[in-house]
Amino acid sequence: MHKISSSTRRVLVLALSLVTLFTGSVCAKEKGKATGDFDFAKTNAFMREMETRPDFPVGMVLANDYVYSLLALGEKIDTGRQNAVIACIKSLQQKDGGFVPDKSTKSASLLYTDIALETLGYLNAMNAVDAAKVKAFVASLKNPDGGFGFSQESKGSALATTYYAIHVLKRINGLDLIEKAKTVEYVKGFEKKEGGFGMVKGPGVASPRYTYMAAYILNTLGSLDTATRNNAIKFIATTPYGGDKAKAMPDLDEQLYAIRALKELKAPEKIDRKYAVAFMKRLYIKVNGGFGPLEGYGSTPDSTTTGLRVLAEIDKLKGVHVAGIPQRVANTKPASMSNHPSMQH
Repeated sequence: MHKISSSTRRVLVLALSLVTLFTGSVCAKEKGKATGDFDFAKTNAFMREMETRPDFPVGMVLANDYVYSLLALGEKIDTGRQNAVIACIKSLQQKDGGFVPDKSTKSASLLYTDIALETLGYLNAMNAVDAAKVKAFVASLKNPDGGFGFSQESKGSALATTYYAIHVLKRINGLDLIEKAKTVEYVKGFEKKEGGFGMVKGPGVASPRYTYMAAYILNTLGSLDTATRNNAIKFIATTPYGGDKAKAMPDLDEQLYAIRALKELKAPEKIDRKYAVAFMKRLYIKVNGGFGPLEGYGSTPDSTTTGLRVLAEIDKLKGVHVAGIPQRVANTKPASMSNHPSMQH
């Protein structure tokens, strides 16, 4: 495992400051026992609060939150703010072709490169960056085992970073860089006996997050066989995201990944939409229309964006459904669960 990098610590500090900035007095008394409809007008106003910042859009994370949320709500982003987001992202591309989260960081990573391309894709502005340089950056993190590293400082392969690499390369038509057989074999090594995929190879715990990532990679490379697919579907059914029979409280991030996994596994009929909506109502904050990362917590832009992604996946938004796969969701897990940089977001 790797130590948390200085850039990752900056992101965590930013996340904590955002909680303070945007939650205000919203606290546990607004713990989400709402039974009525979501007030998306309030959600829109909450996400637009960042427009008042003189340094809008601040950095990569908030730019992505802002763009995804407004488009998912069916709102328009004026030309000036679109240009501000695009200019911000362009300024965060480094000489090696990768992207950083903000101007205080110089070490590019696959995670933020993926977020950058996702955001530009929503704005139909993929031509704003040099795709050849992006591909060269991804190539620099390719490993002999078929996996990809996180950054130049953290080159060891991981399932999450391999997923980011595949997703980036697919966006820029660069999948020819992949050695299919090696990558498929590498990903298969994360499969668990219970049917899902986990963070590490060999014995360990499977999760919806890694099951989705593995399914996406295998699907993209045309190597998701029937047995793997069926076993993964069975695994999802045993998690808190398999329906209202679950005994454990769901997790916002994993709720999204479970839904994504079932779609990637071509089993959308297995998604318990009623259960997912009930869960989202428990995280909804009536005061400002946002969503908290956990029940009893105040809302943040990041967790609100994740909440909207969940609702979009189950077609519960009043606005348009934004196409694309989210790569980074609110971090609601204790830091002790993983110290790999790719797991800190």
